[in-house]
Amino acid sequence: MDGGSTSRIQSLIEDSALGRWRLDVCRPRAALAPLVSQLWFGEGQVNYRRDRILPGGGSFLLINLGPTQYRIEAGPPERRIAFDDIWFCGMHQTPIETEVPDGSILLGIAFRGHGVRPWLHVDADHCADRVLPLTDLLGDSALVLRQRLLECPSTSRRFGMVEEWLMQRLQPRFETSGLARWALQQIESSYGRTSVDALARQAGVSRRHLGQTLRREIGLGSKSLTRVHRFKFALQWLGRCERIPWVELAAHCGYYDQSHLIRDFQTFSGMSPGELVRCARPDAGSIVVAP
Repeated sequence: MDGGSTSRIQSLIEDSALGRWRLDVCRPRAALAPLVSQLWFGEGQVNYRRDRILPGGGSFLLINLGPTQYRIEAGPPERRIAFDDIWFCGMHQTPIETEVPDGSILLGIAFRGHGVRPWLHVDADHCADRVLPLTDLLGDSALVLRQRLLECPSTSRRFGMVEEWLMQRLQPRFETSGLARWALQQIESSYGRTSVDALARQAGVSRRHLGQTLRREIGLGSKSLTRVHRFKFALQWLGRCERIPWVELAAHCGYYDQSHLIRDFQTFSGMSPGELVRCARPDAGSIVVAP
């Protein structure tokens, strides 16, 4: 049955120098799959102090069901902001730093690039490059969902509960336009190496109109989206290389030259490629920045 989540869950256990945790990853039901890439539930303890979540072309809803976690805002002075309920992380172009000193019990929903407006009912650029308590967007009613999840006895039922909540919030008038879906698919499938001018010509619209549409419905404009997806592709390619051929990496991923590659890595990760590759990776989308 499509509504049941047990058959759609894959469980993973990490036990290494980075820490010990269990991760349950759920493939979304068919009705949500166009908007949601995955749901996940993680529980455990890390052995490092701080990690950095890197831009990846999507947005996240994070529901804390355990100890207080912290988001770090760069200074000066640096701010340590407590997270103990539900946060929404819009599509971002800068890294997000977090700390989980007392362990983590967290349920997350990873949205595809165009997955925000249909359930959140606001233009996507309202949340871009922001991390917001969900109560700021939906009011205190959002906390009812968290309380129900806290009282829920199983992970599979939690996933089902979140999916039902999302389904109930979908509104057709906030559906993504055909133009935005097509342009995003072209950017994603080319790994950010497509030309913005070529996209606009193929769509039969001006570059400005295309950019405005993408900002409103996806969260970032055309050029920013291509940069984020090019960076994501470069990270994936780096993860498969035993040695780091920087010139080859730049050419393969669509950068003009090595300097262009380095500038984008500094923007999206706060590090040069050489610095980043030396960092431990808890997962494909984050790095350890304070052991």
